[in-house]
Amino acid sequence: MDLTRQLLRGLTVTIMVTPKNLCYLNPLLSLHSPNVEPLVFPFPSHPSLPREVEQMQDLPISFLPHIVEALGKLHHPLHQWFRSQQRSGKYPPVAVLSDILLSPWTVNLASDLDIPNICFVPFNVAAVYFWLGKPSFLLPFIGKLSRRPNEVIAWLDSCEVENSVVFIGFGTQITLTKHQMKAVAVALEESGVRFIWAVKEPMKRAEDGDDDQRLIPQGFEDKVKGKGLVIRGWVPQVTILKHRAVGSYLTHCGWNSALEAIVAGVLLLAWPMQADHFQITRLLADEVGAAIRVCKGLRTVPDATELARILVESTTVKQPQRARAMELQKTALTAIREGGSSYQALDELMERFSGFGIDCSKIGTLDIIRSSM
Repeated sequence: MDLTRQLLRGLTVTIMVTPKNLCYLNPLLSLHSPNVEPLVFPFPSHPSLPREVEQMQDLPISFLPHIVEALGKLHHPLHQWFRSQQRSGKYPPVAVLSDILLSPWTVNLASDLDIPNICFVPFNVAAVYFWLGKPSFLLPFIGKLSRRPNEVIAWLDSCEVENSVVFIGFGTQITLTKHQMKAVAVALEESGVRFIWAVKEPMKRAEDGDDDQRLIPQGFEDKVKGKGLVIRGWVPQVTILKHRAVGSYLTHCGWNSALEAIVAGVLLLAWPMQADHFQITRLLADEVGAAIRVCKGLRTVPDATELARILVESTTVKQPQRARAMELQKTALTAIREGGSSYQALDELMERFSGFGIDCSKIGTLDIIRSSM
């Protein structure tokens, strides 16, 4: 979505989504640009996935391999679509941009079509050593599209003190265990800080066999009434992070979340869980100095009293990490403005495409580059 929005300034974009994800295109489609249109494919069925589920935010993290496997079934229909575009002679595809979770089938798709595949990989070199020597370049971060739900904004506006609110969220893939949920709840209660807690609730049926995932501890919301908001499901994360009242962010340090916090100038309280979270935490906490380590591990339970202390200090104490986060924000904002390094990198990407006389067609997290010749 972010990349597509920026590509609209010079390229043609077709976005492929599954039916239940179509609503997320509204911010783009509302632009009424002739350069953007949706392409809808049914979400492939999978024996290990609940029916009518198309998003990881509706599933525990253990279902991710099944989601990836199901999406692999799009190879054939996409291949047919590509061929029809090539036969029509109108904007034939000339490249594929994909996320690492869509590999290797997108690599095979591009190979079948004899076009290049450009893959976004938020890991270090060791994780992708087998791709070394292949053409590659960096896709810079662009600010996320989001809307401002009135209730959340109104509550934040009522918080008069700047940097006094802690935002807590672990993305769409992480579901805390009942012990972790309790520790966070106790820490919030003991600290007395104002907060917004974005909760990814587990499925009603524990298809993955994990019965250790539970909801918010009973009675918690009554105990902290007036102090915070508990939001189940999707939240306007970018909007929350950019609000003047939000000063710190208890996060898993996923790629997108970390970048959004950096652009907002918010202090990160790092609790890396898996995958690239650990590398990102090491970079931000140990090397850059813009984050504070809180806990680590998918099953580790933090000490509630210690966590409460960190939460209080993150909103009341002038810490060097906060100052560094503000410095990092200035650097990030400069990079994404017109003329900045990230802006120029995106221009270079578009120039590379334009060198072949092409337009860009986006397919979900899969981008299809199409010729205008």
